[in-house]
Amino acid sequence: MNERPSGWYDDPDDDTQLRYWDGILWSDRTMPKLRPGLDHVGEARPVQHVEEPPRRDGEPRTYPAHWGPEQSGRRDQFHGPQFQGSQPGTAPFGNTVGQPSGLIRRILATFLDRLIVSLPVSLVVLPFLGDWMTQMQEYVDRFMSAASAGEQMPTIPADLMTPPLALAGALVAALFVYEVLMTHFAGGATVGKRALGITVVPAGTAQGAKERLPLGRAALRALMKWGPDALALVAIFSGVAGFLQALIILWALSNAKRQGLHDLAVKSEVRRTR
Repeated sequence: MNERPSGWYDDPDDDTQLRYWDGILWSDRTMPKLRPGLDHVGEARPVQHVEEPPRRDGEPRTYPAHWGPEQSGRRDQFHGPQFQGSQPGTAPFGNTVGQPSGLIRRILATFLDRLIVSLPVSLVVLPFLGDWMTQMQEYVDRFMSAASAGEQMPTIPADLMTPPLALAGALVAALFVYEVLMTHFAGGATVGKRALGITVVPAGTAQGAKERLPLGRAALRALMKWGPDALALVAIFSGVAGFLQALIILWALSNAKRQGLHDLAVKSEVRRTR
């Protein structure tokens, strides 16, 4: 009972028993594992170095790395693939400075310019519209009363349409002047264009050259750009105005330099500055 019989080893499938190893394969013979050394308590027993047999599947035994001594230079077991990023100072998608501006940037720039110009124009004009606002409120009250009673709706007075048209006309005029001055005197970029990183330059301008559109050409370009908005204020020309605005956009999509009709007319281009 003091010595383990030859050929009997810890069962790789069950820690509570022993299994017989015939030198080649694990057999089906098993026996309960005894608690050795109970009759030798306090005695020092020599350490026996026994080579561990392989597992039943024939593969060598393996143990977790932390059971053994750590080795210097050991590879990180959680080492994963390393991805190389772009080199510092290089643009992943190339340099876009000087390239023709896309249509989305130009539309967003125009939207910003409308907001920037409409605010001060409205603050200047609205104080003169006090009477009109009173008359409009009275008309709305009559309209709601007639609708509640099921009566015929009142016709809107012609004089109520004049002040809104005047406000819209003042806004278009302000946008025209703003566009001309900023295009000629401010390096070809309105506030909206500057925010979106685009500018207007004469066609054929070398990249990096500081050329500006002459005043006359800047005025003609702004007139063709904002002219459809002015036509839209007249009811009979509203359809023509919509057609012209669509034509300007479609024309810009039809050529590599993204030049609208107003750009072709004055030989200008809209380029990116960043």
